[in-house]
Amino acid sequence: MPEINKSTVGIALGGIAGAIYLNKKRNQDPNRVPWEPQVDAQTHYDYIVLGGGTAGCVLAGRLSENPNINVLVLEAGYSDDISASMTPTLYPLLWRTDVDWNFQSVPQTHAFGRVMSQPRGKLLGGSSSINAMMYHRGPASDYDEWESLGNQGWSYKECLRYFKKSETLIDPALPVGHPKGPLTNRIRRPQYEEFEPEYHGTEGPWQVSYHYLNGASERFIKASVAEGIPFNRDFNGSTTMGVNRVQTFIQRDAVRSSASRAYLGSERLQRDGNPRKDRGKVRVVYGAHITRILIQKRGGAKIAIGAEFLDDKHVMHRVMAVKEVLLCAGAFGSPHILLASGISPEPHPTIPHIHKLLGVGSGLADHLGITMIFRASPDCDTLIRQRRLLNIPKMLYDYKINGVGAMSSNAAECACFLRLEDIAPEFVAREKANGTWQDRSSGPQAPHVEIIFVPAYSRTHASIQPPDSENYYSFAGLLLNPVSRGKVSISDIKNGKIETLIDPNFFEDEFDTRVMAELVRFMRRLGERMRQDPELGGVEVFPGTENVPSDDEAKIQEYVKTESEVYYHPVSTCHMGPPSDPLAVVDNQLKVYGIDRLRVVDASVMPKIPAAHTCAPTIMIAEKAADMIKEEWEEPLKAGPVVAKL
Repeated sequence: MPEINKSTVGIALGGIAGAIYLNKKRNQDPNRVPWEPQVDAQTHYDYIVLGGGTAGCVLAGRLSENPNINVLVLEAGYSDDISASMTPTLYPLLWRTDVDWNFQSVPQTHAFGRVMSQPRGKLLGGSSSINAMMYHRGPASDYDEWESLGNQGWSYKECLRYFKKSETLIDPALPVGHPKGPLTNRIRRPQYEEFEPEYHGTEGPWQVSYHYLNGASERFIKASVAEGIPFNRDFNGSTTMGVNRVQTFIQRDAVRSSASRAYLGSERLQRDGNPRKDRGKVRVVYGAHITRILIQKRGGAKIAIGAEFLDDKHVMHRVMAVKEVLLCAGAFGSPHILLASGISPEPHPTIPHIHKLLGVGSGLADHLGITMIFRASPDCDTLIRQRRLLNIPKMLYDYKINGVGAMSSNAAECACFLRLEDIAPEFVAREKANGTWQDRSSGPQAPHVEIIFVPAYSRTHASIQPPDSENYYSFAGLLLNPVSRGKVSISDIKNGKIETLIDPNFFEDEFDTRVMAELVRFMRRLGERMRQDPELGGVEVFPGTENVPSDDEAKIQEYVKTESEVYYHPVSTCHMGPPSDPLAVVDNQLKVYGIDRLRVVDASVMPKIPAAHTCAPTIMIAEKAADMIKEEWEEPLKAGPVVAKL
């Protein structure tokens, strides 16, 4: 039976909505349109949020809880109310389109000169609107380490408050129709849906839930346990180690709970179709490309007063902030905008140098992953089997009418988090004996690697389709604690544009290569365990033992460097640190050193990459930042006119 391809799914399910999106007419909210000079230029904005991505939506939503506040959000993209974003399993259709920034790395010196794709969301909600919806915070010790690096107030105990504040965990045990229960009659898997309530929120705007689980995913969990990996009832509870299905940020009705939908949805900003009187105003400007932050000197201090941007017609505009400029453009965009504004380690040949800050763009880290693909038995329950042509009508009906079935799957349904001592003890002993062992984890309960199970053929950001109509499943092995570090810089001005130059510097430290080679060997072991299940099958087809033998270290390392891809978690390019850290860009209040009334709020401020999927930590950071901003400006609001804090 022929396998339905990506193009067919896009036409059938996202074509009409995609066309509406590209015509920029989907969102009819008058507060979410391109810049209108005759109206917008006359408005005073308390806060200007540069970037309507994951963190920007959180900030705008939380700051507007004060009815006297006016927030301006400048977003280069448009609405995320499009089918391929709203429908969980269709997100790969969004990569390499107009809703993706389509970033690429510079040629990687230590990976045969490869240029790697760097998917990032270019639409309201940012990457929370195009990613795999995996809700994972990482180990508690990661955040305690942030604080130990000199960032007071960022311990796990403090961060947990904001993880919980952001979240409403949909209790899968509640019946359909319960005010806080699921809205769909999905098939429950109670043994995989336990959670530790004390670690979760029930009143936050961001919905976290369990939805579809393929049969192959369930068997992956069982095979992992048989291989000695402990079962973990809640990855976001007392420990992150072990194997289970993942929690997902999918709404009760099986629609993606993006940051846009969660924090700027109509139910939060409107009542009976009209703006809520108990909320401030959020103006989202679509098609706004930020060019620089405006800095002014007052009494010897440098102060951020606003920003310049190009509107959807490529006309330049200036906007001013009464209180603060909040930079939320992500781990690539935020350092780019700082550098383009003259806030940089050294003068740029074509940009006036405003302020010297050594760490802007440095310290880039990301989770690198390597894929292995297995041919499953014909009857194995996978997403591929569900998507075969004869099943399409039922699949569409199940999701569109009932909100259930394979289209409610996030595809990356299960994972296991592991330490190298447990899966490769001989490797660890050898590295220690050689004096080359590097433990970058934050503690004994923090994982070194992750294996994601995908009940489908998954290779190179879904750009390579299956070679035939057979049944497949895939492993993606992630290096969670990379030693290698890269940087983000900018080009000279060419044809009026400045390019973002991304150099992750992957495999600069050969320890990373050796760890990923061991990860390949363990995934192969796990694959052999799964092959023993007659319903799974599981013959390795990529890379294949004949092409990459387990006992050939050179071949495995070559495979790792040739086929590894990023897994969408870039961080630390404007990292937070104390004044004693010469490369710190922001302090523990996320204020840019040396520039008043300017903060960076996004994944770029993380002082070290967590062993986590970074969407949840990014939302936590923005929640905490919103409270810090509110607290700082509370007294001026009560006292009357705003007094600038210089």
